[in-house]
Amino acid sequence: MTRGKAYRANSQCGLLAGLCTLAACIPNAGNQAPDAQTGFCVRPAAACTPDPGAKPVTCTAVQNAETGLEFFPYPISNFEQTRNDSNGNVEYFGHYMYSYTDATAQVYANNNGTQSPVGYEPVATTANLCDPNTPENHVLHVSGGPYLGWGGGIGVALAHINGDSGACPLAEAAHPRDYCPSVDTGLAVLGTTLNMSQWDGVAVWARRAPDSQPLLRVLVGNKYVDEDVNFEQYRNGDPPSKHYCERSRECGCTNGRPCNYWAGNAAAGEGYYCWDPAVDPQPMTTSGSAIQATNKCYTSRCSENYPAYPNDNAGHDPQFVNRPCTPYAFRSGVQGSYCWDPDPNNRYRIRDGERNPVLADGTPDPAAIPDSPPAEPDQGCGDYWTFPLELTTEWQLFLVPFTLMHQQGWAKWWPSFDTSSVSVVRLTWDAGWVDYWIDNFRFYRLRR
Repeated sequence: MTRGKAYRANSQCGLLAGLCTLAACIPNAGNQAPDAQTGFCVRPAAACTPDPGAKPVTCTAVQNAETGLEFFPYPISNFEQTRNDSNGNVEYFGHYMYSYTDATAQVYANNNGTQSPVGYEPVATTANLCDPNTPENHVLHVSGGPYLGWGGGIGVALAHINGDSGACPLAEAAHPRDYCPSVDTGLAVLGTTLNMSQWDGVAVWARRAPDSQPLLRVLVGNKYVDEDVNFEQYRNGDPPSKHYCERSRECGCTNGRPCNYWAGNAAAGEGYYCWDPAVDPQPMTTSGSAIQATNKCYTSRCSENYPAYPNDNAGHDPQFVNRPCTPYAFRSGVQGSYCWDPDPNNRYRIRDGERNPVLADGTPDPAAIPDSPPAEPDQGCGDYWTFPLELTTEWQLFLVPFTLMHQQGWAKWWPSFDTSSVSVVRLTWDAGWVDYWIDNFRFYRLRR
């Protein structure tokens, strides 16, 4: 194996017999009844190409693919964690993993014939990378589509591995392990990142079903581009001069629907939603996936929680909560409405009267400071370092060195990839249909 070169191990591994009979194709609007003759596929039955599974090979091939490598002691996700389901039965799941989509289609986790939205910590399914006689193994099988916008993804915030998994105990913060951030990095970085500078890149075993698009991207973020780190900086009161990038929140409707008030019911709380009462069903609090941002708009969108920290500060995002929805035009000429307050003492109207977001009694606050305008695209967060994978219908080990990952260029650009503060790892896809099998998502390096 050669350092600095991305490649796929040539070993191909098989699944347990019978996995190709999982239930039901997945169209855009939900599940259809399973076809006993075709088995599981991602597209509607009329366009379905059944997935026969991967060709069986020996486990020696798997071992050979990983020869010369060592893996980080805490996997990003290996899908071997257990919990009890609603019936008290043991099930396996993707620890700390979340999903997100463009809200044009759902993403499902498939488990031995059942399906559920991926949401947070998706259920895994039984499958072996090689001979079915080996000890039981579990993988993530996700599918859905067609995605009509930018697609979707799954990921893990390394704050969970840093703290929840015990990789970086606070008691050792003064003398951290070589993969933990030092105390001088600041609170926003100390608890949310890992120092991966002694590791070479990201490894993942993956395959696709016949109807799935082959593209799957690996994305890695660090403190310089991660929205979660920026959220922590706002929560900690760090001055803007200390921010590595900036977030913005659009509060207008981008789906072609008007912004209308809804009195609320069990499916959606009171507030403003992008929906047309004349033609649309009642608003829902989710769209696209179980943790997808809602279709709220106007001031309801501004006071909405930050998805990665839904229970923090009663779910409110300190950068946007109680802000008016204010029009803004960027230098490029792109216009929209965003959550920011150019004059915090300027009263603004919403449905139930005039509101002043600064003081509870509505009186002007002489110490109020106007918000900065929404960040220009070249200062925005979110442009992670990435590398594309081309999946086949056979299991393969993909090794993606950090040295071959690059930003895509749509937000704040950095001249180099600093791996001393890695905060998030994701697998993402573009528009179209997806049907992916994922296992052993880990950091790796050449054995020393």
